[in-house]
Amino acid sequence: MEEERTSVTSARALVNQAWSSPMSYEPLWEARTLLENALKVDQDNVVVLTCLGAVLCDLHLHPEARTVLERAVRLGSTDRNTFFNLFVATIDSTTRKNARAVLDRGAHLDRNEATWEAYFDAQAR
Repeated sequence: MEEERTSVTSARALVNQAWSSPMSYEPLWEARTLLENALKVDQDNVVVLTCLGAVLCDLHLHPEARTVLERAVRLGSTDRNTFFNLFVATIDSTTRKNARAVLDRGAHLDRNEATWEAYFDAQAR
């Protein structure tokens, strides 16, 4: 549990660093590595899966993100961010109606404070 918290907190700091300096994706790759290592310890950790899904979306690795986030959903995630991130991961690979259905599935849920949303620019869609 402590390792998860440390990995997630460190990954979040790297994501923040990447977004404060948008010319560098290196911190996102580092965050990905941290979270993948945390999954080696607990492969069914929905918090880590949700965070990894966000990072993969930010790296534009949407098929990988979709796989990770669908796993979090199958494991019973009750985190609104899991569903938002899955929406981001699927919007380009399915109909808008299907992507919206994913978003709607999580709309009534609360966000887990340990996780975050993937970057999404609605204007770019």
